[in-house]
Amino acid sequence: MTDQQLNRVAVLVHADAPELPFLANLLDASFTAVTRNGWAVVLPDDDMDPAFIAAVHPGDMCIAISSDGAERSLTVYPRTDSDRDEEAELNHQIEMGRTATLSWEAEHSDIADILGGEGETVPQRQVATDVERDIKVAVEAIASICSLDPAATARLENYAATPSSGLLLESVLQLLGVPVVAAKLVESERSVDDMEDARHYEPKAFGLSLVDAVTTEPSGNDLVSRVQRVYFRHPEILLAVGGAELVAGSTLAALARRGGRGSRVLGTASAVLLTDAAGQAALWAAVRARKKS
Repeated sequence: MTDQQLNRVAVLVHADAPELPFLANLLDASFTAVTRNGWAVVLPDDDMDPAFIAAVHPGDMCIAISSDGAERSLTVYPRTDSDRDEEAELNHQIEMGRTATLSWEAEHSDIADILGGEGETVPQRQVATDVERDIKVAVEAIASICSLDPAATARLENYAATPSSGLLLESVLQLLGVPVVAAKLVESERSVDDMEDARHYEPKAFGLSLVDAVTTEPSGNDLVSRVQRVYFRHPEILLAVGGAELVAGSTLAALARRGGRGSRVLGTASAVLLTDAAGQAALWAAVRARKKS
């Protein structure tokens, strides 16, 4: 087996680039990732159970895919539940992963031969029934987690019965509405080394992770991402905001020093504005430094 055929795993996490420094801390592990439309394609540096990533990442579902060029698999993990403790959540994700998994065997696998009419060790009808039942259960589980409508569910069922191929994972990811670049990476059609937006993440102190987060351009189109993108592309706005807060804070401080009713409130407001102004200036410097590097 060549390097291009070695099994490779990618995990799609509903997280944008600014969130990934904190994900590395939660996982206590390093990884490389690319982001598309608010989703991250995570390629762990070391072997890691995708169920662990799904259990640690707060919020929306995760999708794990793998391919060795012949056999392929796709697993969908549901949203985490904050009411469960870490061990219970991990066990839940592992169990759900067993249910919500579609696998495509190599073209000449034993199962394919049996379903094609070859092999005598296992009754063909029994094997076919078991495989069909597992596929049906997996499709229903994935459709439920991903909120697929009946038409999309029927398409997924068709894909589940389709022979393994290089385009299969890409088609399924497109149906699920997540970045298909993940399939290209596990199929070795693209190399993460050649992708300009690929970044490496590793566990860091919270302060350093925070700097990484606020100086990283997001890929999503939601309101928060658009605001972050404006700050990233125009860091002078941060400096302008900080300057305005500095003026306002100094004015309130002067009023507070005069004493009288409300001086304590004015002093508190002044301190908040001056502190935030210092923070805005620090963010401006960090963004400028990141854009120059």
